[in-house]
Amino acid sequence: MNRYIDILTARNSFFVSLLLAAVLLTFLAPKAAVNVDEQLHYPHAKKVVNWYFTGGEDISCLETPVTNLKYYGQSVDNYTALINRVFSIDNEFRARHFTGAFFFLILMFFAGLIAYQLTGSFWVSTLTVISMLAMPRLFGQAFGNLKDIPFATGYMAGVYFIIRFIKELPRPKWRTTTWLGFAIAFTISLRAGGLILFAYLGLAVVAYIISKPFYLKHIVSTKLCLVRLLGQGAVIVIIGYFAGLLFWPFALRDVFRNPLESLSMMEHYKVSIRQIFEGELLWSTQLPWYYLPKWILISTPEFIISGFLICIILLTIFWAKPVRIRLSKQLYSELFVFFTLLFPIIYVIIIGSNLYSGVRQMLFVLPLFAVFSSVGIFKLLNSNYRNIVKFPIVILFFILMILPVKHQAETFPADYIYFNSVSGGNKKAWSNYEYDYYFHSIKKSSDYLIELIGDEEITVATNCNLSNYFENVPNIKYQYSRYLERSSEDWDYGLFGVNYIHPFQLKNKTWQSSQIIKTFYHRGNPVAVLLKRSDKNDFNGISEIAEGNMESGEVLIRKAIKTDPKNVWLFVYLAKVYLGQNELEKFDSILKKGFEIHPFYEPLYLLKAQRLFDEKKYGKSLETLDQLIEINPRYKNAARLLKAVKDKLDK
Repeated sequence: MNRYIDILTARNSFFVSLLLAAVLLTFLAPKAAVNVDEQLHYPHAKKVVNWYFTGGEDISCLETPVTNLKYYGQSVDNYTALINRVFSIDNEFRARHFTGAFFFLILMFFAGLIAYQLTGSFWVSTLTVISMLAMPRLFGQAFGNLKDIPFATGYMAGVYFIIRFIKELPRPKWRTTTWLGFAIAFTISLRAGGLILFAYLGLAVVAYIISKPFYLKHIVSTKLCLVRLLGQGAVIVIIGYFAGLLFWPFALRDVFRNPLESLSMMEHYKVSIRQIFEGELLWSTQLPWYYLPKWILISTPEFIISGFLICIILLTIFWAKPVRIRLSKQLYSELFVFFTLLFPIIYVIIIGSNLYSGVRQMLFVLPLFAVFSSVGIFKLLNSNYRNIVKFPIVILFFILMILPVKHQAETFPADYIYFNSVSGGNKKAWSNYEYDYYFHSIKKSSDYLIELIGDEEITVATNCNLSNYFENVPNIKYQYSRYLERSSEDWDYGLFGVNYIHPFQLKNKTWQSSQIIKTFYHRGNPVAVLLKRSDKNDFNGISEIAEGNMESGEVLIRKAIKTDPKNVWLFVYLAKVYLGQNELEKFDSILKKGFEIHPFYEPLYLLKAQRLFDEKKYGKSLETLDQLIEINPRYKNAARLLKAVKDKLDK
């Protein structure tokens, strides 16, 4: 009776934790920031919906040579676009954020169920839910990331139903079979990587049957059992594969070849993005093999790491005992779930996948860290160790949980930017690791700008695609501009995220413009700046130079440099003027000042190499270009001069 009451109470605590999480998510969803990926995937989702509405005539969703978006199933993005279209929802991004919140809730539900399968305790499920809420890198993407969060949901649901399927052998229930098929289908509908769940199921079944020979004998000798299992396998494959393609136009055009092509593309993603990692600015294709493990280590809260280590230690001790060699279904479940955590990490390292933006692309493994962390605390409390050992560790676990929760409360909606004490915290991580790669800081800063200008008609330049913040403000025009090249665009106010700026400039403060009127901070670190143009000498000067009016352009650029002396782009243009006029002393002086501001700036190296080429110093020109390519192997502007230099040297 007491055991029944305990289970009932624990189960209630699990659902209460989910209910409280739902309330929290509902409250925060309208306040969440739009991220740059939403402005990429959501317009594509609209094109996908239109492909269906036009009966396949509008093929714009299949023409994505730059973004490669046709390779994404992105079903949840597509569903939200469909809902917004059918019901004419005005605030489309708010609807998306509520959708993201819903799938995060389902993600916690399945994570909790997996925790229950591993321990038989809903208290562990409750702790898993609480732990996931206190993981900034996970919870911070609950609203706007409609690819990785739903994919994690499908992944966890697939793992859960595979566990159920194995535990129900040799006669799994048809209900479990059907739900497993739909879990796999949902995961595939988001990314082709969901196909891995088929492999997991096959491996799990084969490994378990091999470990239990009498099961194999029973299945083979019992015709009805064998036919049932084969039928269930067919149902899982049919539902899991084909239902997963229903809202994916590219896959539907060739249901066998295109999903596999998508999987291959995802494993070796061709698009390379520049990232700050360990204080260096690198292309994602240059990042070292330990990029992912390092990011997991530095961005996972300390309480999760400590609970996970406790779990590993206790499980290792348990598995090492000879008396435990016999493989029970419980132990098998623990090993299987542990495999689903480690395998994806090891796999992407082995094949050298193109990873970027921290742990975002592997977000689906983070809930399993929360599961094993909670399991670790549960096993410690139920161990034979003395209370004087157990309770201080458990108390420390919950004390450490306060750190990320405090961070989240203080930094929402940019709470996903979290670094633990292993990395030295957010203060040390800034300028050493990619920080606000989603540009969440633009939300609060854009609200500030809108309030600041009132009814004034302005053009605002930003270095991201988040024009949505100004769509309902008719007196604001949006203009995209890279931060360092901002002088080439016509704008009145500039709202720039502190992104894609070289660590040297960040550390030495040579990136800061004298036109900054407000800096927005995150845990003491600049994440966005608001600039106000006092004049347009820089823009007008560059325009004059572009039209061939070198003298007037030079005058305007010199005036602009006095106003904004750290604007390295102005030094590039002034150096171009002097190089064109063959005033080499002035060229050298300006180039030197430019290098003092940004010693790794590619256009300066290109100008230096051009001068050496003009002087017929082809060897030195090539040396300079080699330096440039070492800094940025993908700098396409150097291709023409590099070819010309090599042609001269080959003669």
